[in-house]
Amino acid sequence: MSTGDHPPTGHRRLVYLVGLLVLVGIAAPLFRKPVQRAFLLHSILRVDAPSESAFQELADGAREPFEFLQRVWNTLRIPQRVLVAAYLKDRASSNPELYQQAKSLLIAATQDVDFSVRELALAALAQQKHPALAILAASLLRDADPETRLLGLQYLRRQDPTTALPVVFGLLDDPDLRVVTGADSALRTWTQQDFGIRLSQISFNVETSNSSVDPAHLKTIQEGVQRWKEWRNDQDHLTDPLPAPVAAVTPQRLPAADFALKDLTGKTVRFSDFGGKVVLLNFWTTWCPGCQTEISNLIELQTRNANRLVILGISLDGQTAVDEHGHLVGTHFDDGDDHAEDDAPRRIDLAQLRAKVDRFVKDKGVNYPVLLDPDFEIGRRFNGGELPVNVLIDPQGYLRRRFIGGRNVAVLQAMIDELFRPVP
Repeated sequence: MSTGDHPPTGHRRLVYLVGLLVLVGIAAPLFRKPVQRAFLLHSILRVDAPSESAFQELADGAREPFEFLQRVWNTLRIPQRVLVAAYLKDRASSNPELYQQAKSLLIAATQDVDFSVRELALAALAQQKHPALAILAASLLRDADPETRLLGLQYLRRQDPTTALPVVFGLLDDPDLRVVTGADSALRTWTQQDFGIRLSQISFNVETSNSSVDPAHLKTIQEGVQRWKEWRNDQDHLTDPLPAPVAAVTPQRLPAADFALKDLTGKTVRFSDFGGKVVLLNFWTTWCPGCQTEISNLIELQTRNANRLVILGISLDGQTAVDEHGHLVGTHFDDGDDHAEDDAPRRIDLAQLRAKVDRFVKDKGVNYPVLLDPDFEIGRRFNGGELPVNVLIDPQGYLRRRFIGGRNVAVLQAMIDELFRPVP
């Protein structure tokens, strides 16, 4: 056989390689997107703080959007759940099919550990006028947090007065005067009765949830409440409050994974060191006014509960600054050196940072451990950058509350007390 009958072996290999490259080139565009999506999905399900843009890209492009949202929700992570609730709120009106599939998830989300998730879920249900909205809102009125009770009141005010009025009327005995004046405002709108109560009669500190009232104004409020009760006794037709929920509301619980950070002496402190106690994570910085304001309440709270509570003040100093919404962005320096012309990132001097926070803590008389999180490692896990953020974890190690902003000592004490009661 002549050598011209078959190509040389090397030539055949070259032809095969070229053909393979052509096939790869043709197939690459077909597989690129699935590979990218798989990578993004893995990242969103695993990382502590997933990209919002990547999440929205996957949700918008999913064949079954609700299945994707359910997977993200089931990670039991705070940032992921916020993304799901926000997405459903934004899409509830434009995607009726998705809303129908997600109704059960949204109803459960109204009892989530994260106050922000509750707000988003109620807003999504309100957009679609869900028939259970009034009952869900009423269930919030039993919460230890007055901000949650105010949230429930906000949605009850939009309901039929015939059923909502008896429930709202009960709020006139609420210990928080903001709830009392809010209930009065709703009752005045519904009944056209006016007994002189006004929100302007109380002074409220948003950063600490402390309120004060002039004695004369307090007397006006008390007399107005009494007149409301006298009026109520004459209304025989107002006897049927909202029906009770189909099933008792079970408090949400999320597992809190262990973590370790350095304290101001350089010692490693682990969250798991405090098993059997309630742990309050307080994310703060020395340059956040709201964070500074609530420190006195936390000091008193720790003193009251020395044997069953550990407050961990997690300082986010040195890593980032806040925008106009109070969210951490960029890199923050407030040591007196002007770096406005230097946009390049700088390495954090941990010794200098530790000394600065230590001086601040001693000056304030802080009586609980303060840990440093300069890389935002743990803050990211709890969406701690909205400053100040508080996270309550029960003695069994389950996350039970996350909320932004301070609360007064009485409210914080009530939150702690309920974590020692058996979960139904």
